[in-house]
Amino acid sequence: MALLSVSSLVAFAIVLAGFYKFLLVPLFLSPLSKIPSAHPTTHISPFWIYYIRWANIENGTLYKLHKKKGPIVRLAPNELSVNCYEGGIKTIYGGGFEKTEFYARIFHNYNGTTNMLSMVDSKSHGKRKRMLSNVYSKSYVLSSLTTQLTTKSIIFDRFLPLFRNSSETQTPIEVLSLSYAYSMDAFMAYQFGLDLGSKFIQDLQQREWYLRNFFSHRPYLFWTTEVPTFYSMMEKLGLHFVPKWCDQSTKELEDWNLDICDRAEALLSHNASPLPQDSPVIYSQIRQGMRKQDQDPKSTYDPNLLQTKQKYPRRLEIASEIFDHNAAALETSGITLTYVYYELSRRPEVQARLREELSTLSPPILFPIPEGQEASLPDPKAVEALPLLDAILQETLRLWTAVPGGQPRKTPSPSCTLAGYENIPPDVRVQSSAYILHRNEDVFPEPEVWKPERWLDASPEQLVEMRRWFWAFGSGGRMCIGSNFAVHAMKHAIAGIYTNFTSSIVDAEGIEQADGFTAGPKGNKLMLQYQHI
Repeated sequence: MALLSVSSLVAFAIVLAGFYKFLLVPLFLSPLSKIPSAHPTTHISPFWIYYIRWANIENGTLYKLHKKKGPIVRLAPNELSVNCYEGGIKTIYGGGFEKTEFYARIFHNYNGTTNMLSMVDSKSHGKRKRMLSNVYSKSYVLSSLTTQLTTKSIIFDRFLPLFRNSSETQTPIEVLSLSYAYSMDAFMAYQFGLDLGSKFIQDLQQREWYLRNFFSHRPYLFWTTEVPTFYSMMEKLGLHFVPKWCDQSTKELEDWNLDICDRAEALLSHNASPLPQDSPVIYSQIRQGMRKQDQDPKSTYDPNLLQTKQKYPRRLEIASEIFDHNAAALETSGITLTYVYYELSRRPEVQARLREELSTLSPPILFPIPEGQEASLPDPKAVEALPLLDAILQETLRLWTAVPGGQPRKTPSPSCTLAGYENIPPDVRVQSSAYILHRNEDVFPEPEVWKPERWLDASPEQLVEMRRWFWAFGSGGRMCIGSNFAVHAMKHAIAGIYTNFTSSIVDAEGIEQADGFTAGPKGNKLMLQYQHI
């Protein structure tokens, strides 16, 4: 009887402790309990936000919630969404909040090899970023001979001939796939030079192979990023939520990328002096940076150990970094260009105004090249400075941002204040998203309308406020390192096309943007017809 009483007391104590920890604390005692909840269950359970993410409706759902409940919403017992500048993105992303493991689960390559995007701690990220910040700076990109020569070759030799063919044969172009191809070719020419870089604009078969493998795992990301422990348990039990062929698709892309890295390494190891257009700028910079770091007596890295396992020092780390950068360039710039072409194709009058502005460039980007002249591009700084072109790109990045999803961080110790709520404990997952920030009606009136003029007609004070809330490339120390090159490449693509051609929509079914961390058109296509002027 005594034993039964002791057992009963132990059981009662366990139940009481569970009641206190899992109900009483999150519902009433936690500082988070005062924050508006997304759903009646979110104070005590993460299953509501799990469902929202599994159903792939997070961005639209949280946007509606913030409109209704204000700048901060509780998504789960230990998770918040924040949609404000002061006490929001300024604090979180400018204040050194560390990343969560979400990034490592998505962006590690080569069996867990880190890269800048997947690094969780700021110190490691800062070291890696310093290796590359020089060649990604605006001044370097705009003055680089390699950038100028590779851009000229891609624009005149690969890109614009496709639009002339569309005009001459009255054949529409599927521009989403082409935009991915242009973005990859332009960026990899900066990474590796023209000779070693991708040639997706011309090689349709290789382009389709790459894109098929690249997007193969996208429908299954929820399992590996949000519930990795559950996913691993199910794998051990023989229940596969992610098809095995996804691993093979990833390996094929990694092998392809690694082969190009090996060829770049061979080029540099033999002290070759490639032509400027064939210079592997990014590869060379990261290779040099890592080797310099390894010579630092304070470095904990052992290059001799790694040399015994790999063909050359840091082979997989370099390849992981390179892979992450070119994959990001392909998708984000490809999506953005697609929506630029879509919006311009709906507005012939804006095309005409843009063409008038582009005609002021010296020389203009004329194609076909006038008889007796050579292919040449205007000063990149002149292209960068065109106000309407800039406004068109800015507004597309705002309305159709290619990375609309939440950017998770974790709160620091001992506590912090967000959106006016104090004493938020450490290790709470907190996120903001460009999709929601860019739809603040006080900052961007008529936020669902594409209005380039909002960037041209705004007062200086309004411009300052819009730029504070503009988050297409993130903010703080972790913002997109490749943004300057991306803007350069996209502006030259737009300038090259609309100096010489008009565009009209043939098929825009499914152009609505999908939900997700990164997101393009739901229909995965946009068919446009081009006419030479």
